[in-house]
Amino acid sequence: MRVDEIRWDNLTRLLEQVFVEKEVPRSALAKKVGVRNSTLSYLLDSLKKLGMVKVKNIPSGRGRPNQWISLDPEYGNVMGIKIGRESLKATVFDFSLSEVETIVIPFDGIEDLGSHITQELRKLFLNYRPLTLGFAISGTIDLKKGEIFDSPILKLKEFKFQEALKSRGIDFLLCNDVDALHVGQMLESGIFDRPSLTVTFGVGIGASFFDGEDILTSGDGKTIFELGHMTYDPEGEPCYCGRRGCLETVASEYSLIDDRPPIKEFIEHFGEYREIITQIRKLAARGENRENYQPVLKKLSQSIANISLLLRPSLVWIGGEGLVSNWIFEDIKAEMIAQIPEDWGYFPEVRKIGSAQGWQRGAAFLALRHYIRKKLKK
Repeated sequence: MRVDEIRWDNLTRLLEQVFVEKEVPRSALAKKVGVRNSTLSYLLDSLKKLGMVKVKNIPSGRGRPNQWISLDPEYGNVMGIKIGRESLKATVFDFSLSEVETIVIPFDGIEDLGSHITQELRKLFLNYRPLTLGFAISGTIDLKKGEIFDSPILKLKEFKFQEALKSRGIDFLLCNDVDALHVGQMLESGIFDRPSLTVTFGVGIGASFFDGEDILTSGDGKTIFELGHMTYDPEGEPCYCGRRGCLETVASEYSLIDDRPPIKEFIEHFGEYREIITQIRKLAARGENRENYQPVLKKLSQSIANISLLLRPSLVWIGGEGLVSNWIFEDIKAEMIAQIPEDWGYFPEVRKIGSAQGWQRGAAFLALRHYIRKKLKK
């Protein structure tokens, strides 16, 4: 590795460590980055000149004061954006990833979602001028081309962010929505060193697995997979994805609709069923309609137990827009644990995702990481 590559690698690892820790003692930072104090001084001087970090001296009695390293929130803003079928949620963060403002743009009654998203994104950029934007999106995305290859939930196919944003010189990064939520939860909890699984329950079902290696050195160590499109019933109804009997057909919020249409019709004409889903959630939030939820949550919990036995995460996060009341989480947790007998010797911890900005925070972190790596290479 060349000297300039070593410098770039050290700078990026140092910054990423501070993003995770928020404020780090100089001595601990040197150990975590794996550099000598003299090298750390050189790296910090470079980042201070760029305006990215602050160094605070704290008197220690005798000798040199203790130094604490933190990010300078004034360097600029970054935006994390979750695009779902119901709305666009954008959260503005400062450079230290502290929340500044959240904007929610509903999609009620909008048919041409692609054009509407493009217009709203341009408005957001002009109003806030972020350094970079991170997008959390449901569907198949092409990172290199900067496009949504296919998102049945959003009714978008080959939607090119590149044309909408890059042509205007806007830096951005696309990521899967559940991956973004998972990373956001790790940032908020500070738990990076445990294998963890995130599962979301809502109109769709998603999952993301993190292997417990260092997120800053192992290519993120995260893996998304289509839990919602794993076969639950081989003889079940056709799914909108082209398969049959997918978990989403029997264990998502779609399964809670009385006299429901085929799932393909439900997804394609979601606007017609939006109010039904809203009413189902309102009843659940009041603790009602539990008898209808029970078989649906049982199937979901069984599938989470199955995938947990395969991947062996020590921590399982449960979240999603369908988790409107704590009893839903408790029912999923209880049934999942019941599906893993003690004789297996495997006892995962199960936690509820409570943050409303997890998707946006994770997307913002991944986009900012991408931006910094390019910025420091110049």
